[in-house]
Amino acid sequence: MNQNSFGGLEGIAWETSPQNLGRGETVAKRQGSWRSLARLLALAACFWLPPSLLAQVATAVAANSSQGTPAEQISALQLELTNAWRQVLVIVNQPVKAYVQSEDTPAAVYSPGWFHQGASTPDFNTVDVRRSQELTYATHQYVTSDLNPGVVFLGQDLEFNAMTKLFYVDRSLPKHRLSEAQMVEINRLYRIIGHCRTELARLQMAPDEEVAAAGQGGSDAEPAPPTGLVARIQRIPREKRAYYGGIAIGALMVLAVAGRLVKRRSE
Repeated sequence: MNQNSFGGLEGIAWETSPQNLGRGETVAKRQGSWRSLARLLALAACFWLPPSLLAQVATAVAANSSQGTPAEQISALQLELTNAWRQVLVIVNQPVKAYVQSEDTPAAVYSPGWFHQGASTPDFNTVDVRRSQELTYATHQYVTSDLNPGVVFLGQDLEFNAMTKLFYVDRSLPKHRLSEAQMVEINRLYRIIGHCRTELARLQMAPDEEVAAAGQGGSDAEPAPPTGLVARIQRIPREKRAYYGGIAIGALMVLAVAGRLVKRRSE
């Protein structure tokens, strides 16, 4: 046997001498049978998995292969934007420790209230809230306002930031001084918000552009609705199509492997 480059069974598979040709074919057939059986067992193991797990895997594969319809993309972007917005609200409006003001506690009083009315909308795609942070309260040990009689706050605990003011919820209270890490996180969330707003504007404008294009050179006739098998498939929810499709493909593979095994045994 020639085993210069291959060893074991693989060397036998490459045997070409006349006296050992039949034996080499027999071993090769056995190898093919074992490989087919291994594939069959692997497929069977996949079908023994819980249906819910199979559905999750199929849904994940379908999501990676397609971004979905414009309506689905809009819904996903709105959810992502809302989640990012809420996270910014939590960071910006974290509570500030307050102290009861005694008679001998001097405090700088801000009036009227802590903040002016209104707020600027930051450029979520480019703004850096670290650059707009103001620490003017830190010039006083204790500060208060005409909205908080009998209560004082440590000036070093407070800040004002015009680029986060849009997220101030309760303006009767001062805002906690944000750390470097918190401002970096707000910048990251702002980028998400900016991206989502840009994509939503693009997707929401798309239908109008399509209608205009159709009016210029398109046909007035509407396409006929699908019928038969196509209509039945379209009525199946999107997440279940991948699940059923995977089962169908797996069943076809099992039948194909089983057919090959039966054919080889009969030879």
